Amino acid sequence: MLSSARAIWQRLRVSASRPRLRIVVRQSPDWRNTPHAELLEGSRAFCRTVAAATGFAENFISDVVGVWDATFALPFFQVRAAMKDIAQQNLRAVRSATLVPLASAHFGSAAQPLHLFIDDDDWLRPDICSALQPHLNDADGYIFGNILCVSHIELRRLEDGCYTNNYAVAAAYLAKFEGRCEQVAQHWDANGAFHQPEFRRTYVPLYLSATNKHPASAMKLKDGLQHDELSSRTLRRLVEKFVDESAHAQTPAQAAWVLPHVRQVRDVFAGLL
Repeated sequence: MLSSARAIWQRLRVSASRPRLRIVVRQSPDWRNTPHAELLEGSRAFCRTVAAATGFAENFISDVVGVWDATFALPFFQVRAAMKDIAQQNLRAVRSATLVPLASAHFGSAAQPLHLFIDDDDWLRPDICSALQPHLNDADGYIFGNILCVSHIELRRLEDGCYTNNYAVAAAYLAKFEGRCEQVAQHWDANGAFHQPEFRRTYVPLYLSATNKHPASAMKLKDGLQHDELSSRTLRRLVEKFVDESAHAQTPAQAAWVLPHVRQVRDVFAGLL
């Protein structure tokens, strides 16, 4: 009986020592149930918000949507819904974490000492909390390895800085001054904050997050349309290239956990052709 009680107590201690993570999802519309006109207006608002960092014109995404929906049987916003479904499936498997939209998040909770900001099509390694545990200290924030999933799978160089989802911010840092969330919610702003002289950052040499740059992601569309006009032929060529190249993508050992999601993404886009 004593041995059993000791074992239970040990499990409770281990559970309590694990970092509790708040996953904060940036803009994430209800892609399936929001009226089309409202989604278009939301895309314009998004482009205005990130214009300085990305160079997006206000109507960039709404223009793509018009051509995309005339080209493929699955409309653009339905594709985005499918990407979100895959991400939600992944995030539900992340242990010791809670999920909250950025718009309704409150910061500084001691019960959730780490805040990780992501887009609604991003993925996290399910054991990210326990993997981070040995590296926790009094840092203001943590940067870990990011896997770039395009038509190939690439391990981004460790210590490169903040990408879409490879950084976590301590609640104590966010609670110190009002408005600090705005300094770290978007990764380009976070990269600047993390590299200020007074910011205490820790690098974690593990690949714990993945960025899904599929053909319907804004930045991938921008790259693909940089030298070609927006047309049905161009969009179809971008999707065909992604489907063909992703069929032969090699998976580094550190990225093995993304493989089921990568296959799901490829199936969605293969279904368009």
